[in-house]
Amino acid sequence: MSSPIEKDSQAIDTGALSTNGTKEPFHEEGLELSGRPATVNLHRQKWYQWFSPSDTPEERRLILKLDALIMIFVFLAYWAKVLDSSATSAAYVSGMKEDLKLFGNELNYLNTTYMVGYITLQIPLTVLMTRFSAAYFIPGADLIWGILTLAQYKVSNVHQLYVLRFFVGAAGSLFFPAVQWHLGCWYKRSELSRRGALFFIASQVGSMSSGYIQSGAYAHLNGRYGIEGWRWLYIICFACTVPVALLGFIVLPGHPDTCKPFILTENDIRLARERMAAENREPRKPITLSVIKSVLVGWHFWVLVSFAFFFSQADGISSNSGLPLWLKAEGYSVEKINTITTILPAVTIVSSIICGVLSDIYDAKICLITITALLNILAGVVLAIWDVPKGLKFFAFFLSGSADGIAAVIYAWANEICAGNAEERAIVLSSMNTVGNTFGAWLPLL
Repeated sequence: MSSPIEKDSQAIDTGALSTNGTKEPFHEEGLELSGRPATVNLHRQKWYQWFSPSDTPEERRLILKLDALIMIFVFLAYWAKVLDSSATSAAYVSGMKEDLKLFGNELNYLNTTYMVGYITLQIPLTVLMTRFSAAYFIPGADLIWGILTLAQYKVSNVHQLYVLRFFVGAAGSLFFPAVQWHLGCWYKRSELSRRGALFFIASQVGSMSSGYIQSGAYAHLNGRYGIEGWRWLYIICFACTVPVALLGFIVLPGHPDTCKPFILTENDIRLARERMAAENREPRKPITLSVIKSVLVGWHFWVLVSFAFFFSQADGISSNSGLPLWLKAEGYSVEKINTITTILPAVTIVSSIICGVLSDIYDAKICLITITALLNILAGVVLAIWDVPKGLKFFAFFLSGSADGIAAVIYAWANEICAGNAEERAIVLSSMNTVGNTFGAWLPLL
C-alpha cells in the first residue's frame, strides 16, 4: 500500500490549563480497553493519508525509515515463509509420493509433525526473544528455517522428513508473533493496524504466487543435474529465504530501549523512545515466574486468547476452502481452477487493506470485527445449505475471504491492550497464535 506524503503541518496545542497553571491534554470521556483514556484527535486524519496531521516533519521521516527497514523485510520474509510452507504439499504431488513410497496417510502426518513443532516452541521462543535483540533473533530463526528447508531436498525416506518437518515448524514458530510484538515496539496505536495489514497481505501474495513458482520450477528444473523436480522445490525455497534472512540482520532495528545508531540515528532512536513513552509502552523487564503468573491471572490473557481461538476456527471457511475441490467436481480445467482460486486471497488482500485503514483512522476495531464476523456467518450459512445456485456458491466462497482480513486488526488490538507490559505482549500474542493453530496439529488426522 502506498499513499501520498502530506504537506508538513504543525502540531496543534491540545492542552488546557490546569488549576496549577500546567498544561494537561484534553481527553475523551470513557476508558479504552488498554486501561488509559484516548486522546481526541482534533485534526481528523483522512483515509488516504499515511501520516497523522499532528506528526512533525521529524516524526514523519522516522516513520518512513521504520517502514523501509521493518515492513519491507517482514513482507518479504512472510512471503518466503508461505512459499516454504507449501513446498511439501507441492513436492508430494510432484514426484515425492512415488520416490519415497508415500502411499498412506503420510502427507497428513508430515503436516501434523510440522504443526507440533510449531505450537510446542512458539510461546517459549517468543518470550525468550524479549530478552535478546529481535534484530538478531528473528532473522536468525529465519536463517535456520532456510537451512532446514534445504536439508529436505536430500531426504531418502519419510522418517528423515518427519524429523526435519518438526524442526522446520519449530524454527518458523517464532516469526508471526515476534513480528507482531516487534511492530508494537515501534509504531503507535494509530499506525499498527495498517502495518499489520501489510504484513498479513504478504501471506496472501505468497498463496497466490507459490503455485506458479513451484509449477514453473518443476517444469524447467526437473532432472537438471540429476535432481528430481520435487527436490528442486526445496532448493528454490532456500534460495528465496536465506537472502531475506540476511537482509534482516542488516535492517531490523531491534528494540528502542537497546537500539544502537546504525541506519537509525541517535535522534531517531530518541524520538522513537519518546513516541513509545507517550503510548505507555514500558521498557522490557526480566522474565520471572511472578511476571508469568501475573499475566496468566489477568483478564487480558484469557479474553484475547479465547477471542483468537474462536476467530481462527471461524476463518476456516477460507483457509480450509473446499473451492478447488468443488471446481474440480464441476469439471473445470486445472488452469481455470488455478485462476479462480486466486480470487480468494485477492479478496482477503482488499479486506485487509480496508480493515487496516479504517481501524487506524477511525479506531473502529469492534465495528470492523463485528462486520467481518457477520459476513463470514453469511458465507458459512450459504455453503452449509449448499443447494443454492452456482453463482451464490461462488459469492459465498469469495465472501469468506473477507474474514481473514480482520487478523491484522485483532493483533493490533492485542498490542494496544497489553501496551504497558512488553512481556505480557509477548506471552499474549504468541499464545493467541498458538491456541489458534492448535487444531491444525490434529484435525487433519480425523
